[in-house]
Amino acid sequence: MSPLTTRAELDARFGKANVRDDTLPGAEGEGEVPALTVFPNDAKRRLRLVLDPEQPNNQDAPIQELRVSDPDSRWHDRNGLHPGMSLAELVKRNGAPISFYGLNWDYGGSVQDWHGGKLANGVGDALFHRVTLAARSGVNADALPTGDGSFRSDDPRWPTLGKDMVVAELGISWPHDSE
Repeated sequence: MSPLTTRAELDARFGKANVRDDTLPGAEGEGEVPALTVFPNDAKRRLRLVLDPEQPNNQDAPIQELRVSDPDSRWHDRNGLHPGMSLAELVKRNGAPISFYGLNWDYGGSVQDWHGGKLANGVGDALFHRVTLAARSGVNADALPTGDGSFRSDDPRWPTLGKDMVVAELGISWPHDSE
């Protein structure tokens, strides 16, 4: 799959009944962005494809990002990262602490620094990998770091972060021209 994969190619690959027009919320009040959902009725196989918002009525608008957010999803990235993975496991695979934005706002939980670890996006990489964290089911998010500040996974003020937070969403996007 690439940014130029067409709707017809998706229909042929996954079955026309398994590809649905959709929208997803945009960040910071941007409204909704056009998307396609593959396997919309199957949480294990569901995949969301965010389309170029500049071409909202074009079924073959370029794909800007792939998103996976179901905890039971079979999808994972090249490093084996998947929704539902604990923050402790994420840090272990990275080989270094991570920093993320506090919860409860538009960019809440977004990993923003890998501190030189193995999972960092490299300069010139063909793909950009994004990870968003959230409170594990049953954990009160207000008891975890909140707000638009940056927090480290090894912050001693939250000694149980590793088990209390999980990967909520993976995103993979391609660089695009900003002409």
